Amino acid sequence: MRDIFIFSGIIAVVILTLRKPQVGVLGWLWLSIMNPHKESYGWIYNMPVLNIIAGATLISIVLNFNKMKKAALHPITVMLFVFYLWTCLSSAFAISYDLTFPRWSDYSKTMLFVLFMLLLLNSKPWIISALWVFIFSVGYTGIKGGIFTILTGGGARIWGAPGTAWGDNNGVSLAMLMVIPLIFAMKDLFDKKILRLGIYGGAFLSFITILGTQSRGGLVGISGTTLAYFIRSKHKVVIGILIVATGLSVLAFMPASWKNRMKTIETYQKDRSASTRILQWRYAVQLASQSPIIGNGFDTRYYQPYYHKYLTGIDANRAAHSYLFEILEEQGYGGLFIYLLMMVTAIVSANRVSKKARKRKDLKWAASLLFYSQFSITGFAFNGLTLSVAYIDLYFYILAFIVLLISYVNGELAKPAPETTADSDKSKINGI
Repeated sequence: MRDIFIFSGIIAVVILTLRKPQVGVLGWLWLSIMNPHKESYGWIYNMPVLNIIAGATLISIVLNFNKMKKAALHPITVMLFVFYLWTCLSSAFAISYDLTFPRWSDYSKTMLFVLFMLLLLNSKPWIISALWVFIFSVGYTGIKGGIFTILTGGGARIWGAPGTAWGDNNGVSLAMLMVIPLIFAMKDLFDKKILRLGIYGGAFLSFITILGTQSRGGLVGISGTTLAYFIRSKHKVVIGILIVATGLSVLAFMPASWKNRMKTIETYQKDRSASTRILQWRYAVQLASQSPIIGNGFDTRYYQPYYHKYLTGIDANRAAHSYLFEILEEQGYGGLFIYLLMMVTAIVSANRVSKKARKRKDLKWAASLLFYSQFSITGFAFNGLTLSVAYIDLYFYILAFIVLLISYVNGELAKPAPETTADSDKSKINGI
């Protein structure tokens, strides 16, 4: 029954996509993040549903290309595709095509989808629709995991959507840190208190889910994001009190197993999981020395001659456990520079345009999204210090949202400000 329901939804999306390619982008966003067919365990489980949506979207784009409202070119967009071209260069000179090509292919699909987002979603209804799809697809796990964590007293770990890059407990903590700020931002779309309370409830349960993952990287991400928000806040006393109260509540609620696991952050030399990260980071630097400028290509750390040269008898051949070292070993120092510059540019640009949009009442929703999206990136930056998530699609989707919001806001600011009700009444009184 579940298979039929999901398949019917996909067929409906395909039919609508042929008329409006934007629908295909929303469907692609939903399927790539949530992977609902992987929870059916029936005949649809192995069906290439994402390829079906992608194909329909591509056909619709060709048919409707002249009708598309494209996002304005922005430095973030330029750096996104410069970085992609850099990965193509590193892949062309990779030490092992067998290792590099599958990962390059997956990343290329992500960047193709980002391109579709920038070509098709540059209007308020489509931006908001895509954000809701993003929030629903990630937040489904957040709400479900938060309820489960409360009911079990935090004694069991939370896992994410099967078959996705954020399917394990560490990936869930990362996804929640990225989606919670966007959930908060959506409150400005509603005037009714009950709807705003629903938004706050979703954000709260997603925060509880981070604790339920028992991810130490999640705690690092929470700490970094909280510090960034405290620094940026104008109400530091109130925020400080809330931070202390939340910290005490967490310590009172979470079980001893959670507290013991978090304590190992302080004793990484004695903790096997944490100490192996140090070895893998050193291995990443050694790999970068093989090709310091353009890198070695995707998944080079699994190239056995390099492994035997640097890690045999020291540690197993594991992941890099840090997006910084993952980029360093695979894309070199040049790629790492572009990647970090892109991250900083996104935060600075979002902050600058948010301040401009805040002056217009009709752009308050966009100002809020741009402001909070900075903390989505901050959460990724801090939590990703201990995870190999450099190319995770969620991060690049958020960058695309920032570009779309900036493009929309700049376009609206270039137009005359809409008349307020008070201005309209005043005009009528003056006989204008």
